[in-house]
Amino acid sequence: MLLLVSTGLRAETACSTPMWQDEFDGDTVDNAKWQFVEGDGCDQDLCGWGNDEKQWYLAKNARIEAGALHITGQRERSHSRWYTSAKLTTQGRFAAQYGRFEARMKIPKGDGFWPAFWMMPEGQQHGWPLEGEIDILEWTGHEPHRIIGAIHFGDLPPDNVHYSETLRAPAVWSGQFHTYGIEWSPERIAWYVNDRIHGVATPADIKPWPWVFDEKSFYLIVNMAVGGTLGGKVVPEDLPATVEFDWIRVYAEGCGTGLSSP
Repeated sequence: MLLLVSTGLRAETACSTPMWQDEFDGDTVDNAKWQFVEGDGCDQDLCGWGNDEKQWYLAKNARIEAGALHITGQRERSHSRWYTSAKLTTQGRFAAQYGRFEARMKIPKGDGFWPAFWMMPEGQQHGWPLEGEIDILEWTGHEPHRIIGAIHFGDLPPDNVHYSETLRAPAVWSGQFHTYGIEWSPERIAWYVNDRIHGVATPADIKPWPWVFDEKSFYLIVNMAVGGTLGGKVVPEDLPATVEFDWIRVYAEGCGTGLSSP
């Protein structure tokens, strides 16, 4: 009996305390948790980051203000690009396999930008997307009623494949804070918003392709692209635009039992 109580207490503690978090309460981005990605991808033979994106990423476009991380897309010249924004990752600083990954975010209003909260495999040894990609939240201004969660897998481009789950709402998602996340467990990824699951992916959903999402830990990425295949046509008058992250938290596997089904 004592053992059962003790185990229950440990489980309750694990689910009430994140195993990783950033509340963005400081004055600057915490370099122990995040590193900046700069440029337009051309130095990696990935100009436009593989998506025809229009921005040049700069560290200055990310700042901590009023207890939130602000990533701002701007109309300004940097190197060969006419727009700037920011991208941060936890690569080499934090990665996890399985758990509950969530962020409280406020998406900006307007067209032509593409904020995202997503994950890539740590220690990637093969080309994208052979080891997978997990997109927790993507949004674009030309479809303001829709949010997207997706996984990428399959062969090397152009034979790459993706599976996505979308949620459409009567009201637009921008302008207010919402909590977006995933529950990731063996052979299952579930997307949710405000504690309600809106989509699930399992190995059966992507057959005949192999399920590569149980092989590695993944690190976190936050960014806002300008334009691109999903961002669409840039409307210069809608910039500057800012996506805000109130907090980002990662909980151990099994800590999402309170989520509602679709």
